[in-house]
Amino acid sequence: MEFPPDELMTRRLRLRRPRLEDAEAAFESYASDAEITRYLTWNAHTSPSQTREHFQQVIDAWDLRMGHRAWLMQRQADGALLGTIGCTIYFHRVEIGFALGSRFWGQGYMPEALTRVCEAAFDDERIFRVQALCDEENARSSRVMEKAGMKLEGRLRSYGYHPNRSDVPRDCLVYSLVRGD
Repeated sequence: MEFPPDELMTRRLRLRRPRLEDAEAAFESYASDAEITRYLTWNAHTSPSQTREHFQQVIDAWDLRMGHRAWLMQRQADGALLGTIGCTIYFHRVEIGFALGSRFWGQGYMPEALTRVCEAAFDDERIFRVQALCDEENARSSRVMEKAGMKLEGRLRSYGYHPNRSDVPRDCLVYSLVRGD
């Protein structure tokens, strides 16, 4: 299988490419949620049109098969959009980023999605490493990565710009899985 596929399934979730018509639901569910962007590299969206513009960039990345490709996380039971998880491929490695609406925290959705994305990455024989980073203070993201089986490798000093926390780059923790772990 060539990674990333357009769609992935888990026990409770469908991970799929976004469509422009998803923008308003995504805005309401997670993109406008200031709580989730606290440690992220982007600010909460202020309008559905801003989410739509972002989705157009993601759709273009999928169509061109390059850049950051993100899936929407959709709950199978009711079709609700919960958040997003995406990847950027760098030759033999994949870097993952994710965001989940705060009202869905603590229900195991993100570890479930991250585990599936890691499995799918290793189904592609060209991929040997999957990694993800988080702000050093983002204990929730650290826990998600640990639940997905990722190992803490260390701290990257002054690495990530998180505009909702600071005007200067902050230390980040890097977690990874490698083929054979």
